[in-house]
Amino acid sequence: MIIATAGHVDHGKTQLVRALTGIHTDRLAEEQRRGLTIEPGFAYMDHPGGQRLGFVDVPGHERFVRNMLAGVAMVDFVLLVVAADDGPMPQTREHLWIVDLLGMRHGAVVVTKCDRVTPQRVTDVSTDVRALLASTTLTDAPLFTTSTVTGEGLNKLDAHLAAQAGNQPGNHDPAGRFRLAVDRDFTIAGAGRVVAGAVAAGRAETGDELMVSPLGFPVRVRSLRVNDRPAEATATGERCAINIVSGELPAKTGLRGQWMVAREGHLGTCQLDTRLRLLPDEPRALGHWTPVHLHIGAAVVNARVVPLNTRDLQPGHQGMAQLVLDRPVNAVHGTRFVIRDQSAQRTMGGGRVLDPFARKRGRNKPPRLAWLAALDEADGATALPGVLDEAVNGVPLTWIAATFNLTRPETEALAAGDIGLAIHASDDRRLVARQHWDALCLTITRELAIWHDEEPASPGLLESALIERLRNRGDPALVRAALRALLDRGTLERQRFCVCLAGHQPRLPPDEAADLERIRTILTEAGLRPPILGELADQLGEEKEALRARLERYAALGYLARVADNRFFLPETVTELAAIARVLAKESDDGTFDAAWYRDRSGIGRNLTIQVLEFLDRLGVTRFAGGRRWPAPDSPAGDNTPP
Repeated sequence: MIIATAGHVDHGKTQLVRALTGIHTDRLAEEQRRGLTIEPGFAYMDHPGGQRLGFVDVPGHERFVRNMLAGVAMVDFVLLVVAADDGPMPQTREHLWIVDLLGMRHGAVVVTKCDRVTPQRVTDVSTDVRALLASTTLTDAPLFTTSTVTGEGLNKLDAHLAAQAGNQPGNHDPAGRFRLAVDRDFTIAGAGRVVAGAVAAGRAETGDELMVSPLGFPVRVRSLRVNDRPAEATATGERCAINIVSGELPAKTGLRGQWMVAREGHLGTCQLDTRLRLLPDEPRALGHWTPVHLHIGAAVVNARVVPLNTRDLQPGHQGMAQLVLDRPVNAVHGTRFVIRDQSAQRTMGGGRVLDPFARKRGRNKPPRLAWLAALDEADGATALPGVLDEAVNGVPLTWIAATFNLTRPETEALAAGDIGLAIHASDDRRLVARQHWDALCLTITRELAIWHDEEPASPGLLESALIERLRNRGDPALVRAALRALLDRGTLERQRFCVCLAGHQPRLPPDEAADLERIRTILTEAGLRPPILGELADQLGEEKEALRARLERYAALGYLARVADNRFFLPETVTELAAIARVLAKESDDGTFDAAWYRDRSGIGRNLTIQVLEFLDRLGVTRFAGGRRWPAPDSPAGDNTPP
């Protein structure tokens, strides 16, 4: 169990740790000369009962609150230390607020230096401290009266800590990707670079590849020390020192405030949507764009506050707020933080991260606030059902994994569970609430039924046309995924390049059917190079513009494909041309092809090649970027079946 001290300067925190462990935690020469803790100190002891206790002795002076925050950010237990002769002092109150803002619920109060005062004074100070604890996370914490001179109360405190270590549940998620907040960074002769901190989540072993985040340097774990002992692995809740090796990390790059994370957990962000609480003794409300110092993990960054669901945040109140940072941090859902004023003189408030990948656009809109309200839960398991209820178009599994710090197996288990449906949509997989998925499928079938009533002669709607008709009712990638599901289910069918309800039988009037058959005969004979509009009109012995009107009607009904302004194809010809694209992609090393290769394989010439490929792009059969194309995985022809 990792235990942190908290309290005003010169209230006996270091002496208390020394009396409990026999270790003086002030390791710096300046600390020993001044008798003042500047940096967090560390001590470990093995209790006779078998428990191993680790102590983080934090500085109490107001000038070193930043260092105090780095030491206390992620521990299992806190000792709020108050001297009996002074009583509660300014940093007592500030440290207590910090403990409360960080959500630390396991702790005890230690009244020290009781040998210097009367019993009545000890009683009075204890009463004052109890009043301070009211309405904080330590409101029910036990109180111990002690003296490191006489030994008073130390045995009781020691026994209490041992008992707590035996049943301490910890205050961090026991699973997830590995995350360690670096609060120490130093070099050991003969060993090299060492970083140390508390493991917030996950597990790491000797030999693992990690990332320094958000800086982005890869490192390898050469060796580990866990709770001041050599170890082969470390896990959530432990204090760990990692000897790292990297061929890319500059030697002079400071790592304090960075995170050591699993490679897939390297994601920096400059905008955080949060639940923020302003302390009741703040002199004024927190308004739009207020500058603050943000303490998150062991990092300190400059930030601006944007209240979201209110014009400003009043002292003693809490609400949604976006924090806009001047440089990236690494954060996940639930990460606790503290804000201090611009001059770093006082603690103003704090809270927890709801969405670590916040966005500026629409941040105050009702849908976004509803989304954040759904995220305002203790963990992903309780937040995700509400999030899916708000997300009509589903939530990418990549976002879920990054936001809630899930490993790949944990993400896959979530996708296989009953919380939602895992849908392949475009290039990602989404988790969609069943009611939203069912509603989208119903919307698609109703839209097709309306079309069949309006155009009974049409075989159906082009996928692109159907997606356009539903543009305000569903994300295009999700609509395509729903179409595939409905086709697989047999609810829908394909006719040519069109989608229709199963069993739909289109019928053209006899005169139009005969006219279309004449046109089809010429286009069939032309193969992959159908005649342009003027040539087709000459072959039919008709006026060009009159023919254009009929061809456009047949294309709108799905009997022809208008590839260019003056050229119409049979659907089966387009299918053949799409198949060529898929074959070329399969034959290439990277799954892509260019226009020249397609021209040579199809033999249709350069100009027609460009027209055909651009049509396949519009149809959603292929995708184009950087002069290369590849089959779209969610296209009507992307699965190697004729459309």
